[in-house]
Amino acid sequence: MSSLIDLIFFSEKRKNLLVQLANGPMDINEIKEVLNVNSCALMPQIKKLKDMDMIVQKGSIYQLSDIGTVIVERMLPLKAVLDVFDGNKDYWSKHDRSPIPEHLIKKIDMLEKCNLDEPDLDHLFEFPGYLRDKLNDSKTIKSFYSYFCPDCPSIHAACAENGAEVHLMLDEKVYNRFKNDFTEEFNVLLENKVSLYIYSGKIRPSSFMVTDNFFMLKLFGKEGEFDHRKITSFTPGALEWGNELAQYYIDRSTKIN
Repeated sequence: MSSLIDLIFFSEKRKNLLVQLANGPMDINEIKEVLNVNSCALMPQIKKLKDMDMIVQKGSIYQLSDIGTVIVERMLPLKAVLDVFDGNKDYWSKHDRSPIPEHLIKKIDMLEKCNLDEPDLDHLFEFPGYLRDKLNDSKTIKSFYSYFCPDCPSIHAACAENGAEVHLMLDEKVYNRFKNDFTEEFNVLLENKVSLYIYSGKIRPSSFMVTDNFFMLKLFGKEGEFDHRKITSFTPGALEWGNELAQYYIDRSTKIN
């Protein structure tokens, strides 16, 4: 079995070929186009999979064998989990994951392919510019902040004025600063019937935001240290996962407006 695991997971070409064939039979030209590889790179991988009876060839068509179908069906969920951590394992391993409830840890594959956003020194506390247009186009925004973000008042006030349904969860100290130091923006939230919540729990993420088209998550380090880096994802699964996370914290917060 170890040789079969090595055969699949130690080669991106073989793994990707099996994933594509899970969608149905393909001829060699379709495979080369989808995987963006040439025959010289592809044919040795096809031969290895045929030798292990993972795929079968019928004329010019390749498809999964019965055994290959069973294995790939069980491989895809594992691949989805690995995709979440691929390239970002250092972030996930060195940050406090306890604010993510157990039922969402079990479904973390829903985040699919994630990006790690690392702001430069000149824009550490600013909302990522490449997400602003997406934010402006969103009809629903759910945000959580354990720390005071300077952009938070203006961003959420603008979204509320644009007609978005806004749910804003804040640590009590963050809420008080928002209310006392950003009176104009705070009044905009009240006027536009933004749902405001105070979260008092000890276990909490640094921040997160889920909108119609992106999910963004920032965790504290394992020792509680603040980190400006954040995980982002844009897939439907990530949005569903992010909305479940938001509802989890809404259910554990006190609504004040």
